[in-house]
Amino acid sequence: MRIAHVLRRLSFDDWGGTEQVVWNLAKAQKAAGHDVRLFATTALWKDFNTKNTKGTKGFLGALRSLRSLCSLCWKNKQFIETVDGIEIYRFRPVYPWWPMPKSLVAELDRKGGNPFVPGLERALREWRPDVIHCHAMARIAELCLRVAHSTTQPPNYQTTEPKTVISLHGGGANVPMVEAKSLKAPTRGRLPWGKLLDYAFGWTRRVPEDFGGIVCVGEDEYERYRAKHPHVMFLPNGVDTALFGGQVATADKPNHLTILCVARIDRQKNQMALVEHLSRHPGRKLRLVGPVTQPDYREELERRAAELGVADRVAFVGALKPGSPELLAEYRAADIFVLPSRHEPFGIVVLEAWAAGLPVAASDVGGLGRLCAAHPRAAAVFAPGDSAALDAAVDKAFAERAEMSAAGVAAAHEYDWAVLAARLVDFYADIC
Repeated sequence: MRIAHVLRRLSFDDWGGTEQVVWNLAKAQKAAGHDVRLFATTALWKDFNTKNTKGTKGFLGALRSLRSLCSLCWKNKQFIETVDGIEIYRFRPVYPWWPMPKSLVAELDRKGGNPFVPGLERALREWRPDVIHCHAMARIAELCLRVAHSTTQPPNYQTTEPKTVISLHGGGANVPMVEAKSLKAPTRGRLPWGKLLDYAFGWTRRVPEDFGGIVCVGEDEYERYRAKHPHVMFLPNGVDTALFGGQVATADKPNHLTILCVARIDRQKNQMALVEHLSRHPGRKLRLVGPVTQPDYREELERRAAELGVADRVAFVGALKPGSPELLAEYRAADIFVLPSRHEPFGIVVLEAWAAGLPVAASDVGGLGRLCAAHPRAAAVFAPGDSAALDAAVDKAFAERAEMSAAGVAAAHEYDWAVLAARLVDFYADIC
């Protein structure tokens, strides 16, 4: 089976949950004998020549963006690399706003932007996949539907349409309104000239309803769509259990408790709760691993840590490659893992923590709360915003390290990537 995974960005040096899911599913599918390719933009890709990433100023800048869109109809330059035997095709995104300074391009590369992706449509048509599995929304999702349903296929194109599947990774069913508005803040007050092209070309398909299948990472979204669509599945995130080693913690108590949180620096992840936790527990340290998707939030964290006098106990480690020795070392060196997200469709890092033998304390929200509830001996939960409950959950994880560690290692094996990838291929086959 030819499987095309399409996502907004894929950078091994600036990693997020969606990229980790797609990459591990693709590797497992390839290992099972399928032909797999990944298609993404050049956003945050270190090998892309950044000096060509131009912002737009004035009327000439707007013309430059419009000119780059001509490759929606003609062949655009593509960047190809092969990693672990899987080919990755990347295309430069075009953010349809004006003005578009370089600083805004960089911000939208990290999170959002709803770009046009010139060249991607043609590349998908030429490869002729059996399944187009989209892991993005908005224009990229609409593009995948156009490829599958267009009547103007190139010569010798297969007569049967490729099956279309979309994965909902972002917890859209339970994103707070305040945060949803914050995602649009960078482009507020700018001219959305891309909408003119949307209307002109009639690019108004319904997403995700028009896809042949919907894969939900969060159970909230699964409940939302399963009554509206004939092919919907809940597929939790997974983990490479062999990679993390499953070292069960001992009952020995360290003199200084080290708390690990692996998540992008983003208001959704709510690292502020952990910074404030340190002020109430002088003997504890915090290590924050993850890329910065909201720079102003990192500044808030640093200011608050300084105000509380805990700055010397907070370490911003930055983004680490998935499965890298550096990331594995962070899991091995920590005493407990805490994820205080305001909302979370699943929480793949909890699986990593379990696979590494760490006890977990996590917010009782969305799919994250249900994951922990399914394995109550491996995790302690707390209500987001309740500092006393967070303290109690962390204390419990610390006091019951050995028992929770053993339960977590056992739980992680239920979510191995090979098992989940096989379930996904079966789902593809069921789509008419």
